[in-house]
Amino acid sequence: MKLKQRFMVQNISILLSAIIITGSLGLLYNYSYKLLKESHVYRDMGQTPIIVMERDNIVYNSEDLTMLKVKEILMNVSIENSYFEYEGNRYKIKVENFMKDGMDYKIIIVNRVIDISYYYKSLTFFLFIIFFIVFFAGSMLVQKRNMKNIINPIIDLTREMENLRTGELEGAITDSGWGEIRELGTAIEELRLQLKNSIHYQQKIDDNRKFLISSISHDLKTPVTSIRGYIDGILDGIADTKEKKEYYLLKAIEKTKMINTMIEDLLLYSKLDLNQMVFKKEKVSISEYIKGCILDHKENFLKENKTIISENRLTTESFVMIDIEKFNRVVQNIMDNAKKSIEADTGQLRLILRETCTSVITEFKDNGRGISKEDLPHVFERFYRLDTARGIEGSSGLGLAIAEQIVKGLGGRIWIISEESKGASVMISLKKVRKEEVVV
Repeated sequence: MKLKQRFMVQNISILLSAIIITGSLGLLYNYSYKLLKESHVYRDMGQTPIIVMERDNIVYNSEDLTMLKVKEILMNVSIENSYFEYEGNRYKIKVENFMKDGMDYKIIIVNRVIDISYYYKSLTFFLFIIFFIVFFAGSMLVQKRNMKNIINPIIDLTREMENLRTGELEGAITDSGWGEIRELGTAIEELRLQLKNSIHYQQKIDDNRKFLISSISHDLKTPVTSIRGYIDGILDGIADTKEKKEYYLLKAIEKTKMINTMIEDLLLYSKLDLNQMVFKKEKVSISEYIKGCILDHKENFLKENKTIISENRLTTESFVMIDIEKFNRVVQNIMDNAKKSIEADTGQLRLILRETCTSVITEFKDNGRGISKEDLPHVFERFYRLDTARGIEGSSGLGLAIAEQIVKGLGGRIWIISEESKGASVMISLKKVRKEEVVV
């Protein structure tokens, strides 16, 4: 219910409650007044005075009225006046005749006449007091509820907005209160989250900018120096034969390709880290995909006299949702690292497929040098290179960091199990989908 409607309902409720309660008590007052009137209470007499007369003699006087009052009453009866006044009050005289034992008797009954104007004045005053009390009590009750559900939430929102103004973005803003107050609290909380995310995103942009500048100035310095050295060697005549010139030029081209790869890795990681990379997922058979990966890399392994083996432990054909182009980059980075880690002749990389109820796990298991306990927690950090790989040319130190970002972007998980000198296993878990499931 909107606040405007709520206030209207509150005011109407208070007014109706005051009217109903005042009316009920007014009826009770009127009923009590009628009972009082019918009791014929005489101001100076405890009960209604009754006088029984035989001719001119008083036979019975119920209230022991003074003779003066009796004579005044009889005088009014004699002149057929039904009323008389006494000490500012008016009384009605009622006479009834009856016979007993042949004798004539008169019964004179005296009733006080109530002043109707006094009744209405007292009733009006009574109703006004009751209405004021009920209206005041209802207003206090409603004000207490409004204080809890409107005033206090507004005070809290004002304080929290002041915190936002000063840069305090950690505390959650409550959405207490009624109607628009609750909606306002929810809107401010959404604004706080958006502002916090915006600041966090800006910080990430700044970090990535610093990171790119640092990377370009540090990691690209060595290959650029090498390229310049080879070109200077040609220009200075150090490469004095055609074969040397060709060798120097091939080395310069190789270093150029290395720089290109490093720049691509830097830009790719930056986009992934800022969530600016769009994933075009499609459903693929994981076993068929791994077969294709082995065919693509088998020749490179054979050139270095190293082997690559596939081991399928899936009970049925399983499908996963991946961006093939980007996932190829993950597989490329993992397999290149494994190839560099294993030895010639005895080096072996096994690609093992297995499954759980909800996911497919791809394991890249090698029998290489392995990873020490000190290095294992840091392998997915950007620019972290193992001591054994620091001298490898063309390594940007971002391979596994990029792989982790891509796998997370695909809704999967990646981790490494390894012991030094006992090889390493890179595990990728992806959610399993049904063959007939519609791709969205």
